[in-house]
Amino acid sequence: MNLEGRIDITLERGGDAPVGVRVESSRPQLAQKLMAGREPAEAANLAGLIFSLCGKAQRIAAEAACEAAQDLQADAATGLQREQAVLLELAQEHAWRLLLNWPEQAGAALGIAPDMASLLRLRKAAGDTAQFAETLDDLLQIVLLGEPAAVWLARDLAGFDVWREAGGTSVARLFAELGLAADFGVSQACLLPSLHALPDAAARDLADRALADAAFCAQPIWRDAPAETGAIARLDGREPLATWIAKRGRGAGARLLARLLELAMLPSVLTRLASGSRTNMVRAWRLGDNSGLAGVETSRGLLLHVVRLFEGRVVEYRIVAPTEWNFHPAGALVQALSGLAPGDDLAARAGLVAQALDPCVAFGINVKDVR
Repeated sequence: MNLEGRIDITLERGGDAPVGVRVESSRPQLAQKLMAGREPAEAANLAGLIFSLCGKAQRIAAEAACEAAQDLQADAATGLQREQAVLLELAQEHAWRLLLNWPEQAGAALGIAPDMASLLRLRKAAGDTAQFAETLDDLLQIVLLGEPAAVWLARDLAGFDVWREAGGTSVARLFAELGLAADFGVSQACLLPSLHALPDAAARDLADRALADAAFCAQPIWRDAPAETGAIARLDGREPLATWIAKRGRGAGARLLARLLELAMLPSVLTRLASGSRTNMVRAWRLGDNSGLAGVETSRGLLLHVVRLFEGRVVEYRIVAPTEWNFHPAGALVQALSGLAPGDDLAARAGLVAQALDPCVAFGINVKDVR
């Protein structure tokens, strides 16, 4: 049994006509089959093991959902440990996209190679939050930004454009290659609220829909339409991202900028977290009828776990993952790719758009020429 599946993207190109897009997912919805009949601790352990990406977030979501279903609440120390784990995992995923995937896709022509050494350095520091924050801060200053994170974060859009055109780091040069014109891969899908802004009633409605119909988990909707989630939703309104979107659109460049912004903010966030400040990266709701919902913010966006227990065992389990929001058959990816110009580099541009939205499984792009 393939526990991950894949996403296949077909682009139909015909002359100067708009690109036609079809997204087909073979991602199996296995939560119910795998979790039913298990005790909460067993379900949480399994969630952390079966998912190759964001395994810590998956485990924490399962733990928190099961606790909520039992009307339990984690103590302060456990809550702190969970938020630290989520942030460390998120930071490594962001760094992976910026230092490995993006250079692999677009760096060869610029002489930019993937930086696995920096990624390994960050991973080695993940056992200690303070050391990780220090290592990330150093990595930001020397490798990613070329200046202290606080200085870079103070830049407005004009200052950001000066930074990227100066090309002091590989990431700056990659951003410079995107140009100053309109962004590409623009989506008009609404943004799913970040976890801290998600109203209780809306959270419960999502959980109810998931429990009532497992198919909702494969194609979730927000306010009767597909939605986009990720760093771009968490940083909604943050400069210079907001001005970029207002002037150039919410495309691949905006999504990559959101990742870099969030990564640059994380050393100070981790420091504040250690001193008792909470981040709202993990939330849980008791739903009644021995049911619970938990949400965890991941690199890819909002992850939801919903569980119903009976006599101490799981009877219903649902997972709504970020990939199902962003790669909905009528969602952000389809909208973004439908706006691409049909050129010879269509597959490469589409690949960067898809990677900016970041599926948690392998994906393929097939360009089909039609009359």
